[in-house]
Order: sequence, then structure tokens, then C-alpha cells
Amino acid sequence: MNKKRSWKKIGKRAFALLVLVAIMGAAVYSVMEKQKEEQVVMVYKEHTVQKGSLRNEITENGSVSFGIVSEEYELNLGDTEDDDEENYLKIDEVYVAVGQRIKEGDAIYRFTEDSVADVRKKLQYAKTEAQIAVSEAQTAYELGVLEAQLTYDESMLTQSLAEATYTNKIARMSNEIATKNLEIEQLLADIYKIQCELTDEDYLEQKDAIRESYEEAIEAVEEASDKFVTNQVVAMEALRNAEVSYEVFLASADDSNKQIADKIEQIAEIQEDMAFYEVLIEKELILASKELETANLAGSIADVKQSSSLSSYETTLTKAQEELQECTERLESFDAFVGDGTVYAKGSGLVTEVGYEEGTSLISAGILLSYAVSDAMTIQVDVSQEDVTTMKVGDRVEIQFSPYEDVYEGVIESITTTATSRNSATISYPVTILILGETSRIYGGMTADVTFVMEETAEVLYVPRKAIVEENGKEYVYVKSGEAYVLSEVTTGFMNGANVEIVSGLQENDIYYIASVAVNEEKNNEAR
Repeated sequence: MNKKRSWKKIGKRAFALLVLVAIMGAAVYSVMEKQKEEQVVMVYKEHTVQKGSLRNEITENGSVSFGIVSEEYELNLGDTEDDDEENYLKIDEVYVAVGQRIKEGDAIYRFTEDSVADVRKKLQYAKTEAQIAVSEAQTAYELGVLEAQLTYDESMLTQSLAEATYTNKIARMSNEIATKNLEIEQLLADIYKIQCELTDEDYLEQKDAIRESYEEAIEAVEEASDKFVTNQVVAMEALRNAEVSYEVFLASADDSNKQIADKIEQIAEIQEDMAFYEVLIEKELILASKELETANLAGSIADVKQSSSLSSYETTLTKAQEELQECTERLESFDAFVGDGTVYAKGSGLVTEVGYEEGTSLISAGILLSYAVSDAMTIQVDVSQEDVTTMKVGDRVEIQFSPYEDVYEGVIESITTTATSRNSATISYPVTILILGETSRIYGGMTADVTFVMEETAEVLYVPRKAIVEENGKEYVYVKSGEAYVLSEVTTGFMNGANVEIVSGLQENDIYYIASVAVNEEKNNEAR
């Protein structure tokens, strides 16, 4: 029990000792910090808000190269059967040499008069042939138009005739069938009339009266007395007359029945003819329909045939006209190039290459003359891959030559897509700059700094980046309030390496301060 109390007592003493040490340490630290603060002071330097342009830029170094201008011979003299020199211009005299300075309008070459005449004659002959070909093609086209129109009209006429023939056949056959039907109807009407007559009441009454007279005459003969011959004769005469009348009536009835039979037979014959005729009609209609279908098909493709025919003539005519145009242009280009037989320089400069010698024939295209010109000076610089992707041909640049204070202007003429440092850690690409403006004071090989403006803002308020104080995600600058320097919140925008745009919080010419730390020498000496 005593042992536990002893350990507890030792623990309390140790804890108290630790607290005492901590308090003494804090006191010492406070004294040291106070002394340090007394030795360090904040200095606030006054500035005003500026207005102007801010931009991000990169600068690369390069050297000046003269531009080389080449004047080329590229006349198209048309097709030639061989490489006979008579078909080409031949140089009679060369007036320039490498290293010579020339001016615009100076003579370069003179051609032989014979070669100029021969080539011009050849080109003129080709043009004449092309003109004849155009005339022939034009005539063929006009004749083709007439022929195509006649063929088309013929096809249309054939189609119309086929349609008329088909229609007429249908009408004729329909009329013939109608005529046969009318004949049958007439025969049926005649039969009906005879039958009506045979069943007419007058007719039947007449028949009954004749029959009764005949029967009565027979009875009168039977009743006549043998004693009276006269009576018998009279009776027999009456019987004979009655018998004749009866036979005549019967004969008349038989004749009517025969007429009916004949007419029925006629109807049967007509029906047989109609059946045959219907087969014939069907056959003829099928043939006529085929002819009409063929004519319609020919008519439907008449337009296509006409267009196709004309298209062929048009193609021939167009090709002939194009050939004439080419021959005319070749002759005009030749006359413009040769002129009086002498070729003159189009510009001024130092001759670097003469393409042909005296006595040479200009069989193929090539360089007549090359010369260095001062108004085509360029500078080539290497730009890193990070920066070159923001550039494009046509962008303006600033050029500073070390011997001169003037800033020249240039334009990106080309950007080579092949890297110059593939095996290096830094990849760069050649960019060629064309120097603009007056270049009389610039010499080949002269070095220059080329400044590329990557991003720029105009007419904005700005302060140095070191004036911005960041706290808790916000931005401030020091301003003076009474005798104290306080932080005032601002909104920033575009930023380059040295300055930052002020969007809001300050106005032009406002006063702000940049804080810096300085050592208080007096306190420092006292501390010593």
C-alpha cells in the first residue's frame, strides 16, 4: 500500500516538472520572437496602376538569308514526234554569268531567228489545224442535230401510225361484228314475224274456215243423191274447190315454216362465221398490239437516242474547241515569252545560276536564271514543339537586329513539320520568317532576335505580379488607409511573366503598395 502511494507521488512531481519546463520554454520563445520582430520591419513602396498592353511572347535567334528568285522556262509547245532540235528554241547568245549583278529589264538570252520562226510556224500550224477541226466538228454537230431530229420525228410518226392502225383495226373489227349481230337480229325478227303471222287470230280463223269448208264439202259429196247427177257434180266441184283452197293454205304454211328453217340455218352460218372471225380478230389484235408496243418502245427511247447522238457530237465539238483554246494559248504564251527574240530579267539581284549555255536547245522545262534579291530576305529560327503548335503561316513577328535600335516587322512564311532535334531532349521545328519593309541596311548572315507574340491584350489595367497577395483563395493588393497599410481585394485576368491584368478593384493611376521585408539596423545594434 505504501509502495503504490510512493509511485503516485513520484508521478505527480514528474508531471509538475514537465509543465514548468513547458512554461519556461514558451516564455523564452516569446522573448526571442519579440526580439526578432524588433529587428525586422515591413517596407511599403508606392506604385500607380498602369494601363497598356500585356502579352506573352517568346524570342528565338537566327541569321539572315538572301532570297533566291528563279525565272523558269516552262513553255508548252504541244506534242512533238521526236526530240529534233528544230522543234525547239535555240539559244544564240547568253548575256549573264554567275556573280554578275543584274537589273530588271537586262537582257539574259537571245534566241536564233530560225528557231523562233520554226517554233512559231509550228504553233501557228497547230492552231490552224485546230480551227479546221472545230469547223468540221461544228458542221458535223449541226448535221447531227438535223439527222437526230429527223430520226426522232420518224420514230414519233411510226408510233402515231401504229396507234392509228391499232385503233382502226379495233374499230373495223368491231363494226364487222356489229354488222353480223345486226344480221342475226334481223333474221330473228323475220322469224318472229312469220311465227306471229302463223299464230295470228285472222290466220287461225281463216285456217278454221277453210278446214270447215273442206269438211263441209266432203259431207256435201257424201250426202248428194245418186239420182241426181247434177247434185253430185256440184258437190264434187265444191269439194274440189275446198280441197284446192285447203292445199293452198297448207302450202302457204309450209312455205312459212320453210322460211323459218332457212333463216335459222342462216343464223347458224352467221354464228359460225362470227366464231371464226372472233379468232381471226383476236389474232390480228395481238399482232397489232405487238406492233403498237414496239412503236411505243421505239418512241420512248427516241429521246434517249437523240440525246446520245447529240452528246457524241457535242463531245467531239467540245474537245476540238478545247484543243483550239490550248493551241491559241500556247501561241500567245510563246509570243509573250519570246517577244523580239530576247529574254529579259524580271527582277534585280546577284546571279547565282545560269541555266543554259550558248547553242543549247530548250527541249525541256528548266531554270533560265536564278539570282539573290534583297527584298526576299528570310530568317530561320528553331521553335520548340510546345510553342510551334500555337503558330501558323501568316502570323506577324517582331525582329530586332543587334546593330540597330529599330524594330523590324516580319511574317511567318513557312513552318517545317520535320523536327530538327529528334535525338535531343528538346524537340524543335524550323520556322522561316520573311522580313518586311525596307531591307537596304540588312546584310546576309546578320543575326537577329525574332519575337513571337503568343497572346496579347490591349488597353488593360495592370500591376506587377509581385504586388498581388494571395490569402484564402483570394487576391489582394496593399493600399493605404490613414497611417495603416491594408489589403484590398482585386480581381485579376490575363497574366504574363512580369505583370497581371486588374479586372476590378483598382482604377487607372490608383496608388497601391508593394510590401517587402527590411532589417531594423538600430534594433539590431542594440541587441548586439
